Amino acid sequence: MEGNSVFQLVLYLVIPVMLGYEFLLCAKDEKAGKDEATMGSIMLDFFGILFIGLIPAIFIFTLWAVNSRFLPLQTDTIHFLQRYGVFFMFLGAWWQVYIFAAVRARRVRKNGLPSKSLWLPYALLGAFASLVVAWNFPWHLDLISVAWFMVIAGMINFIGFKPMNVERVFWMLALFTFIAENILFVWFNAIV
Repeated sequence: MEGNSVFQLVLYLVIPVMLGYEFLLCAKDEKAGKDEATMGSIMLDFFGILFIGLIPAIFIFTLWAVNSRFLPLQTDTIHFLQRYGVFFMFLGAWWQVYIFAAVRARRVRKNGLPSKSLWLPYALLGAFASLVVAWNFPWHLDLISVAWFMVIAGMINFIGFKPMNVERVFWMLALFTFIAENILFVWFNAIV
């Protein structure tokens, strides 16, 4: 694997790590002022650790195992995990940005933060995901994707959703994108 593609693959880890960090911050806010951890804060901690630690570890392990031919008897399984891991990080960047925005919207609402603390990171992560994932796509799809994130932010602000509804909209976008991505992966996996 050449250095440029390794660099690109490592860039895919930026969004899951940022998402995991956001989960951990939200869990910290949920625990603030309480004697015992709530089920919600435990789940937020779990997802934070999952996105910061486990997902990148599996991603890096499968890339290493495929390239070093580690576990030669499990080649098909490792290749499948590696393909899904890259796909998860590749197209997953979009639904992970939506989850990031949903979790951030929850923190903004609970802590009374200014709305720019939601929209600025959302726009930056959306642009980053678009440029990293779609940098070799034809027809300027990277710029179309950046515009898509900006249009969503503009529409939500123009319509004037309440903060709780902003969180719900982003959860619905994340769920729809996650399901569509997995259907696309099954289809790609069947034809490749």
